[in-house]
Amino acid sequence: MKKVAAACLLSAVFVAPSYAIKLRDADIDFGIQYRVMYNNSNIGSNNQYDFFRQRLRLNFDVKTESGVGGFLQIEYRGGWGGSSPAVSDPRGVYDVNAFNRLQARGIRYGYLYFPAGPGTVLAGILPANDQVDQMLFSADWDLNIGGIAYAGKVGGLDYRAAYVRLVEGAFYRNTAVKDKDQHFLVLDLNTQLGAIDAGIHYYGTYGKICTQRNNCTPADFFTLNQTWIGPHVNVKFEPLTLHGVVLANTGKVANTSTNGFLLRLEGSAPLGPAKVSLLGIYSSGKNNGNGFQTVHGLLGTSGYWAYTYIFTPHGPSDVNDFGLEPGNGGYGLSTVQAKVDFPITKGFSVQGVVGTFRSNKDMAGNGKSLGTEAGVTFTANLGKHMNLEFGGAVAGLGNAGRAVYNAGAKKSVNELFARLQMEF
Repeated sequence: MKKVAAACLLSAVFVAPSYAIKLRDADIDFGIQYRVMYNNSNIGSNNQYDFFRQRLRLNFDVKTESGVGGFLQIEYRGGWGGSSPAVSDPRGVYDVNAFNRLQARGIRYGYLYFPAGPGTVLAGILPANDQVDQMLFSADWDLNIGGIAYAGKVGGLDYRAAYVRLVEGAFYRNTAVKDKDQHFLVLDLNTQLGAIDAGIHYYGTYGKICTQRNNCTPADFFTLNQTWIGPHVNVKFEPLTLHGVVLANTGKVANTSTNGFLLRLEGSAPLGPAKVSLLGIYSSGKNNGNGFQTVHGLLGTSGYWAYTYIFTPHGPSDVNDFGLEPGNGGYGLSTVQAKVDFPITKGFSVQGVVGTFRSNKDMAGNGKSLGTEAGVTFTANLGKHMNLEFGGAVAGLGNAGRAVYNAGAKKSVNELFARLQMEF
């Protein structure tokens, strides 16, 4: 009898369910990104402190036939010394869904895709970057949002249309307010005209939102309607490349109307073995923060939109920064930044950056001066798919930068960082 029971148990464990397929019936691509990071700084403090973090991402792209399949990215992240959150997906409380409630471990992206007409349908948790140089939102920096998208090409026109939910308000379905969802719409049209790459872009978020981290009540919801529209143009005049973006923004946050515009111009060119880049951004501001808005600023996300390390997220230093976004909280921003990438030897290179930042409106009596920054990163290839990046940055803060972005701590800010990473 024991042998029969054991055989039944083994059969239950090892017999594949009816919906399983054999590996030969699917094409599976696998990828990995594994990093260990170190950071030492006084950001937000009058004292020096340091910490280690690590992160593992596993990618699986499963195709059952050409153009039909599903993509999944699994992530674990946390600090050393037991500092990782204990709960990976706390869906028991209402929360702004910009990060898919992802904490130490969970699904970062996961979507199904299949062909439909001239394009492809994607549905699930989507890697949704804007197409205006991350001025507004960035999946690279964890804007993981659920929805459905349709992308493809007709003739010389590339297009992308999407509907996603920034907030799912089903928890409050029995309250007096019928719709507590936050709807996000995306439409991108791009074309190539000789040496000119151009496009027009529309993004809009509409609905009601609660910015409390938990325990939201119906009275905590407010209207959030914002529209962004504008073109980008990329022109190559060998050896110079110029890239420009213009965005107009209008909307409402609660009972307050907001509006403004953003201009972005970037040029890059080789200089001997080096590559030199120059970036300028201007966004209009208003008193009390009613100027140009971004999804970064509204939802507390961020993006790789700048060159610097302390004021903004950037590469190996992105675990610790001010999180300055291009709208500067609706007060407007003027910034000029320069970057030089230089190969020293085979497998070893250096990047140097400088930047200056200024608010276009007085920030709550703290003036307009945000500060300046300079930094450097060295990159060493240690083997196939394995790199070590290390460097540092220093920033001198103005009164507004110190009060608004550095918790009133020191005006002299420093950061040392290192990242050991394998990726393929």
